[in-house]
Amino acid sequence: MENEIIKLKKGRYRFHIIAELTRIENLDKELPEDFEVRKYVSCGGFSSIGFIKFIADRTFIKELTVSTLRVGKKHLQVLDVLHNQGKIGKITFIVGGIMKNDSELGKSYGYYNDLIKVCEKNDWKVIVKNNHSKILLFDTEKGKFVIETSSNLNENPNMEQFSFEKNEKLYEFYEKFLLKEVTA
Repeated sequence: MENEIIKLKKGRYRFHIIAELTRIENLDKELPEDFEVRKYVSCGGFSSIGFIKFIADRTFIKELTVSTLRVGKKHLQVLDVLHNQGKIGKITFIVGGIMKNDSELGKSYGYYNDLIKVCEKNDWKVIVKNNHSKILLFDTEKGKFVIETSSNLNENPNMEQFSFEKNEKLYEFYEKFLLKEVTA
């Protein structure tokens, strides 16, 4: 490997879903094949919502499970639009208690209240737990996909890592852990 340097312009990251999608599409055009694992690192150029849009543009997402500390307002809007466009069906959010508590204490922008409103409108589910994991499970018309990441589902200009694969066994492993064990 040769030496490399990356120069980034200083400034606040501005969320733009099409820009995120374009950055991912510059790396990949298609979904992974069975048991293919893809690794990505972003220096603030894309986040988890970019991958959700990437998948939704290639196949209908019957069911999406999102495990994250928080869900940002703009990201929630993108999910709502994808649902209204018929690209996503059911969503279950597993969020950290800090998201709910911040809204209750007035220390945030009311993201939890917004999440509840959109979930009620779309018949989606919210589970609040002591959660810091970042896992996305996609049950799609083209199979089951998993994304393990450091990226929360909100605006975040940090360096983030992603592991993206089509793997039904891994999907079922996380599904059991996130949904069956969490609700027990």
